[in-house]
Amino acid sequence: MKKAMIEYAKKEVNDEFYTPRFAVEPLLKYIPKDKILWCPFDTEDSNYVKVFKENGYKVVYSHISTGQDFFYYEPDEYDIIASNPPFSIKTEVLKRAYSLGKPFAFLLPITTLEGKQRGELFRKYGLQLIIFDKRIEFISNEKSGVWFNTSYFCYKLLPKDLIFEELKVHYQKDSILW
Repeated sequence: MKKAMIEYAKKEVNDEFYTPRFAVEPLLKYIPKDKILWCPFDTEDSNYVKVFKENGYKVVYSHISTGQDFFYYEPDEYDIIASNPPFSIKTEVLKRAYSLGKPFAFLLPITTLEGKQRGELFRKYGLQLIIFDKRIEFISNEKSGVWFNTSYFCYKLLPKDLIFEELKVHYQKDSILW
């Protein structure tokens, strides 16, 4: 895992895309309020942190920019992991999350279902999905289109393995929906 993060840090890849509030809100109905959430790819300004706190959840957050690397850092206390991880290291993120054994929800491209290593993880540990009816345009400093669906890839969190969810869009200046 250390090698994976060293190589990731050297990449010229921009994986800093921010999730609009309306894409975080569907998780609220699946996460009990008495659970502590860890948002491991987030700062205080993240919509994950804001939406969960505004809805009465206890949230701990961490980000590699503050020296809290998901692959080496783990909070003392948390029950569920929820975030939008860097897509370029999704396999490594899933491996680490499954190894922690806690329920999680990661917003990832639906194409995450493809791939030998991820397929082995899903067969070994199981997988639950929340699939949206629309594509999410992430908030970014760069202009880019989203040509793929993003869905929540979950573990030990949902009442059933496959849920189709309608996104309730709140139009914001910084985010649009296709």
